[in-house]
Amino acid sequence: MLDFVDWRSNTRKRGIAGETGFAPPRSLVPLLAYGLWLLAVAQTAGAQDSSPLPNAAELLAAAQQRLIGHNQIRADLQEIVSIKEPAFRMTGSYVSAGLKLRLKFTVKLPGNVQGSLLEVCDGERLWSVTELPGATRVTRRDVRQILSALEQAKTHPERAATVDLALGGLPALLTSLTQSMQFQSVKEDTLAEHKVWAVSGKWRSEVVKQLTGGEEEGALPAHIPDAVRVYLAQDTLFPERIVYFKQQGDSGGYRPLLDLRLTNIVLDGPVNPREFEFAPPENVEPEDVTRQFLDQLFPPPSKEAAQPSATESPAKP
Repeated sequence: MLDFVDWRSNTRKRGIAGETGFAPPRSLVPLLAYGLWLLAVAQTAGAQDSSPLPNAAELLAAAQQRLIGHNQIRADLQEIVSIKEPAFRMTGSYVSAGLKLRLKFTVKLPGNVQGSLLEVCDGERLWSVTELPGATRVTRRDVRQILSALEQAKTHPERAATVDLALGGLPALLTSLTQSMQFQSVKEDTLAEHKVWAVSGKWRSEVVKQLTGGEEEGALPAHIPDAVRVYLAQDTLFPERIVYFKQQGDSGGYRPLLDLRLTNIVLDGPVNPREFEFAPPENVEPEDVTRQFLDQLFPPPSKEAAQPSATESPAKP
C-alpha cells in the first residue's frame, strides 16, 4: 500500500503543504473514503441550492388569485403583432379596478397609417372606439350578460378562448388561458433584470378540435397561435409578458405571433372614478354587439342540425 508520509515531506520541501493544517491520510482507502465524503457533501449542497420548480397549473392559479385580490392595476402596454409581415407595434395604457377598466392603444400600421383603440368599461357596459383614417366605429357590450354566459360556458374550454383583455381585464384573460390551454412547462428566466417564471402551454385537445372542425391533430389557421408563454414575476406573480407562438411547419420551431408586455406596473394605487366614464361621440351611432359575442360562446344550431333526418321517425306527441 502506498504510504503518503513521503508525499507530505516532499510537498513541504516544495513549500505547498502544511499551511491549511490538513493531514492527508496514510493510505488510499482513507483517501477514497474522504473523496466520497466530499462528493456527498457537494451533492447535498447542490440539492439544497436548487429547489424544485413549481407546478405550472398551480402557479397560474395562484397568479390568477393574486390578480383578483388587487383593488387596482395600472400599467403601460407594448404589443408587437407579427401575424403578417411587416409586423406592427401598438403602445398604450391599462388601468382596472374590479370590472371597471380603461384600455387605450395607438398603432402605426404599414404605409404610415395610424389608428387607435379605446375601450372603457364602467362595470355594466364595455364601450369600444376604433379610429382609422376616414372611419370611426363605436360598439358596446353588456358585460353582466356576457359574464353570466361565460360562467355557464366554463365547462367548455374551447369557448373560454373568446375572452379578450378588455372583458374582465387581466384576471379574465389569465382565466381564459388556463381554461383553454394545458400548461405543463415551467422554467426560471429573467425579464427587465429581475427573476420571472416562464410558464408555457398549448391548446387543450378539445379546443384544437373546435378550431380545426373536429381534427384533433389538424393544423390551425395562420392567424391562430399554437402555444403561449406567460412570464410571471417571482415576487408578485404578476403577468409581465404574454407571448403567443406559431409553429413553423415541419421544422418544429416556433416564432412569436403576438408579444404583449406590461411595464411601469402599479398595484393597489389610487383610483380616479372618472377614468371609467365614457360618452360616445355624437356623430357616430353605437353598435350593440352583445349578441354576436354570445353567439361565439353558444353558436346557434344550424338548420340542418335542427331538422330531423329523413330516416328519423317523428316524435310522438
